[in-house]
Amino acid sequence: MDLHQGLAIGPCGIEGLVSAYVLANAGVDVAVYEKEEQLGGHAKTVNFDAVDLDLGFLFLNPARYATLLEMFDSLGVDVETSDVSFSISHDKGNGYEWCSQYGFLNYFAQKKKLLNPFNWQNLREIIKFGNDVESYLGSVENNPDIDRNETLGQFTKSKGYSENFQNTYLAPICGSMWSSSKEDVMNFSAFSVLSFYRTRHLYQQFGQPQWLTIKGHSYFIKKVRDVLETKGCQFKLGSEVQSVLPADNGTTVICGDGSEVTYSRCILAVDAPAALRILGKQATFEETRVLGAFQYASSDIYLHRDGSLMPQNKSAWGALNFLNSRENKTCITYWLNALQKIEKTSEPFFLTVNPDHTPKNTLLKWSTNHAIPSVAASKASVELGQIQGKRGIWFCGYGFHEDELQAGMDAAHGFLEKKSSYISVGCVIFIEKGGRIFTFKGNMEKCPLKTVLKVHKPQFYWRIMKEADIGLADAYIHGDFSLVNENEGLLNLFRILVANKENSAASNKRRTWWSPALLTASISSAKYFVKHLMRKNTITQARRNIAHHYDLSNELFSLFTGKMMQYSSGVFRTGEEHLDVAQRRKISSLIEKTRIEKWHEVLDIGCGWGSLAIETVKKTGCKYTGITLSEQQLKYAQEKVKEAGLEDNIKILLCDYRQLPKEHQFDRICYERCCYRKERGWLGERKNFY
Repeated sequence: MDLHQGLAIGPCGIEGLVSAYVLANAGVDVAVYEKEEQLGGHAKTVNFDAVDLDLGFLFLNPARYATLLEMFDSLGVDVETSDVSFSISHDKGNGYEWCSQYGFLNYFAQKKKLLNPFNWQNLREIIKFGNDVESYLGSVENNPDIDRNETLGQFTKSKGYSENFQNTYLAPICGSMWSSSKEDVMNFSAFSVLSFYRTRHLYQQFGQPQWLTIKGHSYFIKKVRDVLETKGCQFKLGSEVQSVLPADNGTTVICGDGSEVTYSRCILAVDAPAALRILGKQATFEETRVLGAFQYASSDIYLHRDGSLMPQNKSAWGALNFLNSRENKTCITYWLNALQKIEKTSEPFFLTVNPDHTPKNTLLKWSTNHAIPSVAASKASVELGQIQGKRGIWFCGYGFHEDELQAGMDAAHGFLEKKSSYISVGCVIFIEKGGRIFTFKGNMEKCPLKTVLKVHKPQFYWRIMKEADIGLADAYIHGDFSLVNENEGLLNLFRILVANKENSAASNKRRTWWSPALLTASISSAKYFVKHLMRKNTITQARRNIAHHYDLSNELFSLFTGKMMQYSSGVFRTGEEHLDVAQRRKISSLIEKTRIEKWHEVLDIGCGWGSLAIETVKKTGCKYTGITLSEQQLKYAQEKVKEAGLEDNIKILLCDYRQLPKEHQFDRICYERCCYRKERGWLGERKNFY
């Protein structure tokens, strides 16, 4: 039997891979076990008709999964907005069909149903349902003593919802998501189901929020593996974990081939029944009680091109389509073209879970298990922390695929035991709805200030993630959070942030990119508040920032930049001189100072609308490469280069300076107006620029 001082993760689906990534970046020696010959579990990408289809992460709620977005960002994996409208079709359209995509208009996609009183009653109840859900969840989350054993049936009865509403709204959605009958659905945990509705905005009829999907699909698995390999991670592919046995010196992992290796600790990244099966008789009473409460149902999933498993009325098509038959048999069809922004294809691509018949034009079929939101499971999810790490074993993998990703991070952070914050001075406390309290405390002697924030809405984290300090202001204006001390709370928050910024400056060289000054490695979105407030200008974030500013419109900038379309100041000799004259003088001065010759290759970082490139090549005949992150600037500059007939000499690229091939050499590098656009140290990643 081999001895290993590191940590084992297995079997390694996507949640295990995420755990490995977090741990390896923290310097932990990791071994990954996977029974298949490839990594990733559910996160697979297939190609049909030259179209990549992601079958793992269909969409993500940015407010809920901010930590995952951080991971994607660090890997250079782009995300893009996704249509997550939903529709319900009852009895193949003979009952009724409606879609949330265009609000009120598509609620009555069947115009003949406009005068049907049942539809109007249903709409009123959906609106009431949203209000009741918010009120119920707020009450339960803010009062830990309230019993969470209420079922969905008890909730609907206490609120007086009609049978029509239950049969045409609740049953199709819940039955489709959890492959269950109406009777089973009504016995689900009200808290779990209603939390699911709120997280996915399934009662929001009008003004659907933005969701995100991974751009480039699940190829990010390869990027994760590349990072892990550079960190020395061991991959044991084709190795099925049969059992994990607690030992005096750690945990012993036994595989199907009879091999045994003992590790200091282990993460079981599998569903609850599989975890109990692997532990076998070694499972403790508490592990059996908590994990045994999670029950699962099996579902058959088909990738196909059969439009009959969509609403009959095309105007009622949504990204998520809940179908309900007259016999109350349910299924859900995902319209991949809408979810993943796939350009028009000869036939649409669909993903259907548990259809009542095999779809025509089926491309792929597989099965999966998913947890049932029972009252017992709801209670067990709260108690899961009681068994985590008790014998050097952590557990994760008990929800939807995106939940599994988060669970993988949580397990890794639990292993790292990072319960203290990285705040260097002062104290910031978050109180979330539901009563969860998160404390960030640093050196109180250097900064004795303390402030307490009450987070009222999850949008708070999303605003911070999107717009950093401006997002903080927006969140405050919109009432997403408040300060316990109304007089000095906000002022103290700013003082603490400034003090930490200054305190971390001296130690910045000692920090790695993944340990910012005010960040904990715990599981709550609150832990990532200040990181996003002080976020680094990553490649993905830089693209978003530039697009947010420069892609407003070229017409707008032309109003104040003159004919030369130069954003920086010109060189004026008199106060009355025309802007265009001053801009031409500036460009001539730049060309002269850089001493560009005909045989030179020039790189222009942030080339704007291309004026400097065109004037330089006209005067010198050199080869010129301009890069920008603005699509509007790119389009304008390329058109101007073409008009000038200089395509052979000038290339304008949509590219970040950090993505330029390192072997490409230039004779001159221009970066106009860098003094006010980049913070000190921005060239840290490209020391070959000199």
